[in-house]
Amino acid sequence: MRGHHRLARARSVAPRALAGEAWIGFPVRPGGEGYAHIQTERLAACGLGDAELIAIDSLTAQKRLIEAGFGLGLLPETSIEEELRRRTLAVLRVPAMRASIPVVAIHRRRGYLGGAARRLLEMLRSSKMR
Repeated sequence: MRGHHRLARARSVAPRALAGEAWIGFPVRPGGEGYAHIQTERLAACGLGDAELIAIDSLTAQKRLIEAGFGLGLLPETSIEEELRRRTLAVLRVPAMRASIPVVAIHRRRGYLGGAARRLLEMLRSSKMR
């Protein structure tokens, strides 16, 4: 990998600065859903569709390979909190690569909901989620 320490300190990184880098992510599965699909779509949208993709089925293994310098990854922010605290991973701010996955909660319309489930649904309904 090239000068990623320098890029991590930048306010914003242009996707072209990441040309030639290997990317580590989940294997692409039929149906085109999930993190693998999002990573493939974001890379293509940024002109990096021909990037080398290393498919690893474990999020923990992906993080360890990225820490070891085998490539870059597009990972959920919540999954790298510990590595950021330990400073074993750094965030490259590439606005064009930013992605989100909608999360929904479903329940039976007239089914029984325990207290914890009701509180969770209330929290989700009242939150200012993006």
